[in-house]
Amino acid sequence: MGKKAEGQFSRSKETARSLFRSKSHASIRHMFDDVAPTYDFLNHLLSLGIDNYWRSRTASRARRLVDGNPEPAILDVATGTGDLAHAMSKIPGARVTGMDLSPEMLAIAKKKYPGIRFDEGYAENLPYDDGSFDIVSAGFGVRNFEDLPGGLREFHRVLKPGGHALIIEPMIPRNPLMRQLYLVYFKKVLPKIARMFTKSSFAYDYLPHSVESFPQGEEFVSILREAGFGAADYHPMTFEVSILYLARK
Repeated sequence: MGKKAEGQFSRSKETARSLFRSKSHASIRHMFDDVAPTYDFLNHLLSLGIDNYWRSRTASRARRLVDGNPEPAILDVATGTGDLAHAMSKIPGARVTGMDLSPEMLAIAKKKYPGIRFDEGYAENLPYDDGSFDIVSAGFGVRNFEDLPGGLREFHRVLKPGGHALIIEPMIPRNPLMRQLYLVYFKKVLPKIARMFTKSSFAYDYLPHSVESFPQGEEFVSILREAGFGAADYHPMTFEVSILYLARK
């Protein structure tokens, strides 16, 4: 690696560490605005396309939860370019709203899925009335909240009594061999691949930091319960590289 490339690599790492420390609305919005043009391509490439399966499985679970409801109201927070909102929109009769803090990501979402309503806003201050939704979902965005407990309390507030939150996040496998392989890919291979396709590679240096520090399994379930949810559990997916949390108001 040449000196110029080394310097760029070091700056990317430092930017990622700085973003991880601050995790402010402004810094997260800037990061996602930056990566928006290549976000979908890299998402599918780096997950080997399995991210589509995770969203489909989550939407299938949501469909079972609202079975019998002719017009379930669904809010997808941290919707990004709208893929999970789109998966939710396939539920019969569903009225889906996607919300994100990044205007660049939302611009792409609106072009991809013109039939879905997309709003700009923050998870910690959802612009919706109490008890507005049957389902609140979030795909790979909760760990980026500036105030995690505050965001989850907002999920609880806007849900109807008996409503459910469905949250997908990356998971670090518990099996020692899988964990080692996963971390090598996540920390060493993934950022190098990302740098081949985007100048905003700091986002993919930030990613491992955010996943490693995020509460996992029972620890996150406890936070959901502290936010007011009466029941919560989790379901690992695909060799424990992803995890689906379900919580009921």
